[in-house]
Amino acid sequence: SFAFIHGRRKLSEIGTGDIIDFLKSRGVTGKTWNNLRADLNAFFVWCEKPPRKWIVNNPVKDVEKFEIVQGIPEVLSTEKVKALFAFLETYRGSPRKPLEPGCLVPYFALATFAGLRPAINGGEITRIAKLKNQERIIDLQAGVIRITPALAKTRDVRQIMIQPCLRAWLTRYPIARFPIIPPNASNLLVQVRRRFAIGHDALRHEFVSMHVAKFRSMGDTALQAGNSEAIIKKHYLNLVSPEEANVFWQIMPGHEWQQSASSSRANDDSRCGPSIAGG
Repeated sequence: SFAFIHGRRKLSEIGTGDIIDFLKSRGVTGKTWNNLRADLNAFFVWCEKPPRKWIVNNPVKDVEKFEIVQGIPEVLSTEKVKALFAFLETYRGSPRKPLEPGCLVPYFALATFAGLRPAINGGEITRIAKLKNQERIIDLQAGVIRITPALAKTRDVRQIMIQPCLRAWLTRYPIARFPIIPPNASNLLVQVRRRFAIGHDALRHEFVSMHVAKFRSMGDTALQAGNSEAIIKKHYLNLVSPEEANVFWQIMPGHEWQQSASSSRANDDSRCGPSIAGG
């Protein structure tokens, strides 16, 4: 948080340089920078207006915004995803207040293998984490994640099939023991994202790209991701090869990865998803 970086300060003492330092400390993409800047600007505008008049000048006013150019979505290599999850299995967070190894696995598994919108402030993952009946939403027995209108960004109903790899991660690291949003999650996520150079929406892009590459259905991918078929076709179709997608959907906890990879070489039918023609 801002107070953690700069200490407790009067609002009138905060300058533009402090805002820039805070935004840089988050290690976010240009789009997220702009979103955070907009939130801060709204707050300081509110502080500036009567009857409050707590500040004379809005320190966010002169903070530059990034020009966002819509290009090819950021997609991680399967090698980077494997390295990320290998790291997460041993990651304990802050040395001062270490958590159980694997403390961030459920968050990253749901973002990567289910494409849940990952924002800590208001994202689908966070909304699910606040529920008392999370097992009704993430239903391992039925093999489905149920996104209700109250959880979805688009306020639509959708269902995401739990692929065997996601089931393996959530079985090894159950959310009853490993909270989806652990203590100090914001700072921990910044550390991991910086370490692996992962943009805010990169893991969701990963899910969509790998899903349509593996299962070859723009309609099904659109339904599960909460996008339109037009968006899938324009931005995600053929972004990765079916071969790479096969590897992606086999990324398992620990030694299970090696077992799955060996099985895949022996049999064209992946154990991480239904069999498809041309897979």
